[in-house]
Amino acid sequence: MYIMSEDYLWMKVSLKDIYYFETIKSSHYCKVVHKEGTGKIHADVKPLYEKVAPYFFQTKSSTLANLDLVRKVDTRNRILYFEENIFCTYAQRLGRELKEKLELYNYRSYRKKANE
Repeated sequence: MYIMSEDYLWMKVSLKDIYYFETIKSSHYCKVVHKEGTGKIHADVKPLYEKVAPYFFQTKSSTLANLDLVRKVDTRNRILYFEENIFCTYAQRLGRELKEKLELYNYRSYRKKANE
């Protein structure tokens, strides 16, 4: 995928290297945060999600996150950390689905279900 870098040059970035896409308010652009930095593309989240759906999860109405690159999850504050200073938040209503996708289990209750 080609994105526009901060110096207005088009740069090719692999989908597997993108941490997340986030809508830039009051515009038809999305901020793209990836392993090499940030950029933007002219897109709205909904059609973008249809294009990248197998690789990304919609964490909020304005954000698509690459769950394969998530390193830490703060379930109390609903934050996904990709690197120490690179993170995005997720909607409370998506907490259960996100935990299932990331395979975050309460192994105590998981063991009981497995024994039933």
